[in-house]
Amino acid sequence: MDGTSGLRRVAPLLFIAPVIVLMAAFFALPVADLLSMSFQAKHPEAGAGGFSLVNYAKILGDLWYWQMLGNSLALGFCATLTSLAIGYAVAWRLTHCGGWERTLIALACLLPIFVNVIVGILGWYILMLPFGVIQQALDALGLIHGPLRWLRSFWALVGVLTYEHVPFAVLILAASLQNVPADKIAAARILGASGPRILWTVLLPLSMPGIVASSILVFSLSVSSYLVPILITGPRGQFIPISIYSYAAELLDWNMAGALAFILLVVVVVLTYLFIALSNRLTRRGEWSMV
Repeated sequence: MDGTSGLRRVAPLLFIAPVIVLMAAFFALPVADLLSMSFQAKHPEAGAGGFSLVNYAKILGDLWYWQMLGNSLALGFCATLTSLAIGYAVAWRLTHCGGWERTLIALACLLPIFVNVIVGILGWYILMLPFGVIQQALDALGLIHGPLRWLRSFWALVGVLTYEHVPFAVLILAASLQNVPADKIAAARILGASGPRILWTVLLPLSMPGIVASSILVFSLSVSSYLVPILITGPRGQFIPISIYSYAAELLDWNMAGALAFILLVVVVVLTYLFIALSNRLTRRGEWSMV
């Protein structure tokens, strides 16, 4: 019996051991190496490989890097809000419809995942050209006069990121909304609660795990996205991922690129922790109280 119980305790570890090894080999070790490089100057005066904070001093002391960080965070927040707003509505409809409508919504949500990222981005690039399909249609309807230069704009970038990340938000939120008891919604309606009140006092608190998970995923992907900003805004886009690529691939300054990457990682982790703590605190204190 003791041997059998011991084997049962060890069996789950054996299943996840390959995943742990892969994560250590392809994530933890490279990140640790990049972190050590970030504390070395590209041309250290005290000898090769000497410890130095010159990279972090340069980043923290230059307003330009703070502006890039602010742009990246603003992009992440906006893309997260739009993805949640669209994804929550689509997920709610997906869990409350059936037949061909549910199949159609599911296919529409999965299509951006199956389409190659670069192909999807280039499709949006063509649509948003000054004389692209969208602007030609708006001009034909008399809504605009002349081309609009929105291809390199911040909101065009938010729109493309939303297109890329809404499917992930829908899948997570749909799984969370399926666990909301229908009797609680019915009880709220019987008590005379309006639709917005049901949303605020019943659906949001009960689906909070899905909201938190989808927010963290979309925010992390948006803040660290490189392909979408470089293809939509160009290499002059003032975002941290573009700067990291520029230092690593063009200037061959891996030390500076590592410092920027580590700062971005720390900021994302801290904001994620604060968001989780705030959502847990609001739920415990009853700001989202049940009807």
